[in-house]
Amino acid sequence: MKKSTVAFVLAALAVGGYILYDSQWGRSVLMGFFSEDLARIEEISLAFMEDIKFKDFNKAASYHSPEDQEEVDIPKLMERLFKIKPELLDVMEYTILDSTLDSTGTRGRVKMKAKVNVLNSGKIKNPEFILYYKKEGEAWFMELESSLR
Repeated sequence: MKKSTVAFVLAALAVGGYILYDSQWGRSVLMGFFSEDLARIEEISLAFMEDIKFKDFNKAASYHSPEDQEEVDIPKLMERLFKIKPELLDVMEYTILDSTLDSTGTRGRVKMKAKVNVLNSGKIKNPEFILYYKKEGEAWFMELESSLR
């Protein structure tokens, strides 16, 4: 095999790997190979943002620990996070920028970026934010209150 063919194949694999890693679906698949926990908190983050997009605040609260689910006020927390009243928030798209676990594997964070439209104003914002997680037993729970401090 020629050296140029080998170089071309390696370059194609590198570009393909980057494209796969850069997409939300591809990132989840690749993270799943390396860490089930990272894949899980990314999955929760994407589901949470989908619930926010469709204003399903009860479902969004379900990612918190059972003790916190009754007390968490998702609309109020969303207003603090996005600096927009929930009724004026139109989440257009969202992506994961980075995700990490601490050295003990019991705390995690997911850095995200969203594109939101502020209804009745014509403004588009692109906030970046971090969602924090804590592992209790085998389950991961969001700590949205911590995410806003």
